[in-house]
Amino acid sequence: MLEVLIGISRGGEVTQADFQKLTQKLLDVFLEGYQDIVNRILKDSLNLWDINKFMERMRRMGVDFSQLSGMVGVPGGVNPYQVLGLDKSASDEEVKKRFRDLCFHLHPDTAGYEGTSGILQMVLKAYDLIKIQRGWK
Repeated sequence: MLEVLIGISRGGEVTQADFQKLTQKLLDVFLEGYQDIVNRILKDSLNLWDINKFMERMRRMGVDFSQLSGMVGVPGGVNPYQVLGLDKSASDEEVKKRFRDLCFHLHPDTAGYEGTSGILQMVLKAYDLIKIQRGWK
């Protein structure tokens, strides 16, 4: 990744493969931070400083939070189960409970944090995809 960034900063040519590596690395960094946020939300140990720090770090990397839901379920994107912080083998009840918990903690009316709507949209999209996969109505 460093070679790609150095090449870009020096005006060097960036190949499609380089761009894909960089994009994947950025997605990996996002998912790592996102999983930490989800874990803290569910343990009620998240504070305003944590969420703001995560959001600012992602913005500096070019993440557009209004576009996050478009990353869910697409090839090379985010697995819907990752968004909920679950394995694909999770039971229906586990999925539904995790969805409710995340919605409560991320909804603008109950979160106590600003700017969580992009992440909430990602959770909603992931849940919709899981409902379709599992044949729920």
